[in-house]
Amino acid sequence: MVSKKFCLVGIDVDFEDLIEDHKNNYLGYFSSKKTKSYKNKNKRLGSENLKDWKKIKKKFNPLVHITIDDGREREFLFKKIYKNNNANLIFEDTFISNSSKKFLSKKKGIVIQKFVKIMPNVKIDNGVKININCQIHHDSKIGKFSTLAPASVILGNVKIGNYTYIGANSTIRQNIKIGNNCIIGAGSVVTKNVKDNDVVVGSPAKFLKKNKI
Repeated sequence: MVSKKFCLVGIDVDFEDLIEDHKNNYLGYFSSKKTKSYKNKNKRLGSENLKDWKKIKKKFNPLVHITIDDGREREFLFKKIYKNNNANLIFEDTFISNSSKKFLSKKKGIVIQKFVKIMPNVKIDNGVKININCQIHHDSKIGKFSTLAPASVILGNVKIGNYTYIGANSTIRQNIKIGNNCIIGAGSVVTKNVKDNDVVVGSPAKFLKKNKI
């Protein structure tokens, strides 16, 4: 799955098995937060800043995978610091239709965790993070730097805008359009279109408030 030197940006304990399975190629992680989560397993390469990155890039020129859930933070790091070293990270034990793989191959910075299922003709834009056990059905589109929390289900022909967060165990019904910067609460069932910047919760999902950017 990872065939050359790589590093992670951000701390996510879900990635410990990935690190163990590819320890010969794993260099360490960058993080703005000091934490004990990786204290005994991984080398901290420094903070999420250009100075620390330049040292590692000059020595190893590694692949970079950004694990942070906040899409706008991922975008900032993607564009301003790690740039062309950003690569897609697709865990084993996923299913991705061949037609969807073709779209993925043209993008960067996408993270797809274990047991995800992606059906035909799905378009996923740069920097999207898809957590464990998600399903994305045919002809759907996920906008840049959006995040799908664990076990969310996107049914057919759904359009999701940029920087949107889909909560864990949510279901988006077929043909729904969700705007930019939206938040879908955990466990919600979305049966109607969602406007830009809306926060919706519940089953069926209802408007709660506007998302402050």
